[in-house]
Amino acid sequence: MFVFCGGMFRSGSTLQYQIASHLIEKRDIGKRITWHNPAQFPEIKKLYGDTDHFVVFKAHKLTDELRTEVESGNARVITVHRDIRDVVVSAMKKNRWSFRKIWRDDRLKYWTSRFDQWAQQPQALVCRYDQMIDSLPSTVAAIAAHLGIEISNNESHAVAEHYNLERQRQRTANVAEKRRSGIIGEKFDTKSLLHYNHISSGGIGEYKTLLKTWQVDAIEGECRSWMKQWNYTFDAPILSLLERVARLTYRR
Repeated sequence: MFVFCGGMFRSGSTLQYQIASHLIEKRDIGKRITWHNPAQFPEIKKLYGDTDHFVVFKAHKLTDELRTEVESGNARVITVHRDIRDVVVSAMKKNRWSFRKIWRDDRLKYWTSRFDQWAQQPQALVCRYDQMIDSLPSTVAAIAAHLGIEISNNESHAVAEHYNLERQRQRTANVAEKRRSGIIGEKFDTKSLLHYNHISSGGIGEYKTLLKTWQVDAIEGECRSWMKQWNYTFDAPILSLLERVARLTYRR
């Protein structure tokens, strides 16, 4: 049985992958596999498809092969979404992308549509980033229940403490140090899947101070339907004349 952690880009799917892996490995009822391109899944299935245990696999893209596994009852989906305005900020900081690059590459629709594909899968566990961060023990319990694992309240809190934001920052710093010293050659740790620059702040509502008013307006205009569907509130900023001129360059 595969467990696909297929959340939205920069929204906590790595955290979900870590928690699901932790729960099943502690009970010796499965294992995680490190990052692979989703296109490699046919080879992964040949190796692990016949096992009765859980196999945790992270992928942002839902390929036809992954969808077939879900629809045939051979996989369970865990996914997560995040305020698209904060996703933009997180991508800008981690990848050093400009807002213009994100806009011109049509990343907003790309990220939201990929999440929607995961969320539409049968019996998918859909989480929300801000609620996950604010109440991580509840998320741990929800993931356990989704996998049919009994878990106590004390264990939910202990697992949440193990993966809290401060400890994740420490792990990220360790990856960065190992990379600098040549201990690892990859950009990420093959077990946790944390990149050397994976976490900057993990902030909620950070876009309010880091995006320009007209950029917020542009995002809200582009993603209005998606934001309504997933119950995100709109800032609906009032633009000055100069901001309206800047905003015009971002109309489709």
